[in-house]
Amino acid sequence: MRGILTYHSIDDSGSPISVAPRAFEAHARFLASGKVRVVDLAAIAEVPDGEDAVAITFDDGFANFAAQAWPRLRELGLPATLFVVTDRAGGTNAWDAAPGLSIPTLPLLGWEEIARLAGEGVALGAHGRTHASLAGLPREQLEDEVLGSRERIRAETGKTPAAFAYPFGDVDPAAAAAARAGFACAVTTRFGLLARGDDSHLLPRLDAYYFRSGERLEGFGTGGFRRWIALRGAARSAGILARRLRNGH
Repeated sequence: MRGILTYHSIDDSGSPISVAPRAFEAHARFLASGKVRVVDLAAIAEVPDGEDAVAITFDDGFANFAAQAWPRLRELGLPATLFVVTDRAGGTNAWDAAPGLSIPTLPLLGWEEIARLAGEGVALGAHGRTHASLAGLPREQLEDEVLGSRERIRAETGKTPAAFAYPFGDVDPAAAAAARAGFACAVTTRFGLLARGDDSHLLPRLDAYYFRSGERLEGFGTGGFRRWIALRGAARSAGILARRLRNGH
């Protein structure tokens, strides 16, 4: 069983993008226990089918990644990929300020901190320049968001990101093609485990928000865990489709 865990912010707000520090600590202890192998995102697709393995990713580049998450991950020897919204570095996640979402506005890491983290072993990934939804964008703007974010990371840190995360999980064939042109892999917000033969630029992930109870994540590798993921993923997909239909998309 293989999966890619997604975190955003480590905070106590209880918002849809948040995992509490206490829950994150429980996750970290389990992931470091040896019951599951933790590998770099670049290596997860090559793990044999019969082995239980996860890759750890963080979207957006919140400042609390450096304060709360990375020190513990580094201490435990757990690799992580940080997806950076390049033109918002040093600012906030103001793109999340929408009615009814109850998402806190939080500071994002600046380039000096991002470069320091990369030097300490954090793998950097690109998450667009402005966190704009990529689906339906004109070609020039789409390529600027996708490939421009890669070039900004390279210019600011000297590191060339190998992975891309679609903002909001919104991806259409043109967005996927742009990601293929500049990155070795790309990840979505589709909730699910990895399967042999998955498109390397449309990889599913497991949102850590649904594992705020550490006991559920500790079931990783079991048949019950696989069944729960399938049910949760189907419910999540249905909810997303319903919202898009309501919004006329």
